[in-house]
Amino acid sequence: MGVISKIKNTFKNQSTSEVETIGTNPTLEQLESFFHTTIEEISNSKLTSASYYACMQIRCNAIAKLPIKLMQETEKGANKAVDHNLYKLLKKRPNPFTNAHDFLWATEFQRLEHGNSFWVMGNDIKGNITALYLLDSTRVQIIVDNTGILDKKNAVYYLYSDSKKGELLYTSDNIVHFKNFSMDGLKGTSIKKYIADVIANEQYSNKILKDRYKNGLMDPIIVQYIGDLNDAKQQKIKKKFADMGGAKNAGKVVPIPTDFKVEQLETKLVNSQFFQLQGLTTRHIANAFGVKGFQLNDMEKSTYNNIEQQNKAFYSDTLQNTLTTYEQEMDYKLLTEDEQDEEGYYWQFNVDSILRSDLASRTASYVAGINNSYMTIAEVRKKENLSYIEGTDQLIVGNGASIFLKDLGKQYDKGGGNNE
Repeated sequence: MGVISKIKNTFKNQSTSEVETIGTNPTLEQLESFFHTTIEEISNSKLTSASYYACMQIRCNAIAKLPIKLMQETEKGANKAVDHNLYKLLKKRPNPFTNAHDFLWATEFQRLEHGNSFWVMGNDIKGNITALYLLDSTRVQIIVDNTGILDKKNAVYYLYSDSKKGELLYTSDNIVHFKNFSMDGLKGTSIKKYIADVIANEQYSNKILKDRYKNGLMDPIIVQYIGDLNDAKQQKIKKKFADMGGAKNAGKVVPIPTDFKVEQLETKLVNSQFFQLQGLTTRHIANAFGVKGFQLNDMEKSTYNNIEQQNKAFYSDTLQNTLTTYEQEMDYKLLTEDEQDEEGYYWQFNVDSILRSDLASRTASYVAGINNSYMTIAEVRKKENLSYIEGTDQLIVGNGASIFLKDLGKQYDKGGGNNE
């Protein structure tokens, strides 16, 4: 605890311009000081945007449903490292409290919502990783020891405030750190920081619609009266016409005195481009998340034929970069140098479910793969989740009648005296 206090006091005495740390869920003042800019505050009420959390769910689901596998590159190709202790850890249950799907879902949520997500490793007495735990990003502070207070200069430490154990200091070797919108490679930034204005505009448009429905979609009116009106009469007339409006009086006949002339101001929703405004903000939020319009049921520019291509575009434009971030960080933090360089271990997400085409397209691709001898029937059946059939794990060549590759040319062998 003395070491932690020493580090905290050192950074506390530094000036604002010299501070090299920032919390993972900072206040507005901390963000403005660190980035030297003014950021509009996002209150909790502003984060109730349906579009925001719809996009958040799409992104988190996309990561959580993809199997993450530990692979090993050998002379005979890449194989699943099913005997490695980490393979089962992230395939089934990273820790006793959560399964692999929920673990990855929560990891991606914290990365997008707070800009950072952190895994801390649980090790046995031999140093082997036996569990992975997700830390609360709002309780983690990133510290750079740029003055060499501890052993290494410019080393990165993670100070975690545990509700029961107090403050815990982790070295970078014990933390797997995933970042979003990292501008310096050290810490990430939340998506909501970038779309604060968009969310505010969307909620403003919702407020307009709510107020209009509250008034029975009735436009403001101008009342002309021939004669003089004192203040008391003006208030009485205002109240009378106000009582005539509202949703409860929609469709009712309104009596107008003979000495009154009533005109209505035309403020149609279409004139104020309300619906266009609402749709625009939804697209802005979707763009910030990298989510395609068809995923939010916006089929304006989508057809049945191009949805498959848009789904593949979602992978290449959005998910591929995120998956690369996960894989590279997990390779470096969860695997030793010998496991990476000498034994050929690496992490890989299985993206077949995203890139999966329709049955006709897959069949054509499989036929080409089998006939050109770079896929076996067994491999095709495995991709389609079909059971293994004995003898289908050999390459064949199709030249009218399919034969095994190893038997190619035997049909031209000369026979004996019977002219076989």
